[in-house]
Amino acid sequence: MALVRTYYYEEGNTARNLVPEREWQEREEQRREEEKRRKRARARKQARAMRRNRLYTIYLTMGCVVLAAFFMGYIHLQNDINTSMSNISSIEEETSELKAANQATENRINSAANLQAVKDAAMNRLGMVYANSGQIVYYSMDDDDYMSQYNDIP
Repeated sequence: MALVRTYYYEEGNTARNLVPEREWQEREEQRREEEKRRKRARARKQARAMRRNRLYTIYLTMGCVVLAAFFMGYIHLQNDINTSMSNISSIEEETSELKAANQATENRINSAANLQAVKDAAMNRLGMVYANSGQIVYYSMDDDDYMSQYNDIP
């Protein structure tokens, strides 16, 4: 006795229809082929997606590297500016200290040297007098910054 298999299929809400085994096998084979085609198409789509993902990852990585380099440069410039500003402030402070020291020294010299005492010593002890108008000689200078003296001044 041959074993006969019966397969049923449903179409919508109708009653089951009896399908012979050969037709069932052909349908199964078509279904398998269709499934294989779908799997191949899905694999191709996944491969394309993976390539796109790799490119996207590469672009994203390159963008991150460029952005990181930009920020590193920005931080470096900010550091240079802060260093320059601190150097400028220290130099300004040093300059103000030197100006104050120079002013204090000038005040000390001015207070130590009595100009009236110097004038009295020059006129009384050394016999110096003010120059007359005939003793004053004026020299004209060209655009040079200095004058050479070749003879004694009378």
